[in-house]
Amino acid sequence: MSASVMPATVTTLPIGSQIPSATSSASAATSGTLTESDFLTLLTTQLENQDPLNPQSPSDFAAELAQFSTASGVQTLNTTLGAGSGVQAANLVGKNVAVSGNSLVLANGSAPGAFNLSAAASDVQVAVTNSSGGVVDVIDLGAMGAGNQNFNWNGQSLGGTAQSAGTYSYSVNATSASSANTVKVTPYAVVPVTSVVMGGTSGPTLDLGGGMSPVALSAVQQVY
Repeated sequence: MSASVMPATVTTLPIGSQIPSATSSASAATSGTLTESDFLTLLTTQLENQDPLNPQSPSDFAAELAQFSTASGVQTLNTTLGAGSGVQAANLVGKNVAVSGNSLVLANGSAPGAFNLSAAASDVQVAVTNSSGGVVDVIDLGAMGAGNQNFNWNGQSLGGTAQSAGTYSYSVNATSASSANTVKVTPYAVVPVTSVVMGGTSGPTLDLGGGMSPVALSAVQQVY
């Protein structure tokens, strides 16, 4: 007696359960990687269209779920760290950074400062002022080239008297090397990083010494 043959049937998949469209496939091909959404769509389609007489083995299914979990975990880690920005920010604690501002933080007889010259200058002078606006000292830096420049105030007044530790201000007057005009100066406050706050829409935030407000990591112009 011959064995009966099960008649072949063709079932049309309902819209929404078919494999990803050519558009989404092309998008994945363009980016070169599959997103989590692409992976989940492929996995769901595989389960819906597997042979009921020969289903996928549990071990293979578990392996695919592990791959999905790993990819998701890596993506979450990258987002949290901001491509390493969290680690980079943490390494700045205890170091001085240059940020926008004209403050001078005097500690242990030294107050570092920085600024940017839009053009070369034949003479650059820095006037240091106290909280009352009085001029404490004037530093003659001489000729300087265009770009970022650094200086250091020794914490002494014009008469050579040591000043109290704290936060002072400064202004820069730069004479152009090619004319009698002044050179545009962008001042930076060189202040210590006291701590780092992770998270936030703008990434890590740096807490600064010298009474300055916290700034985003992207606000750092230079590290010392």
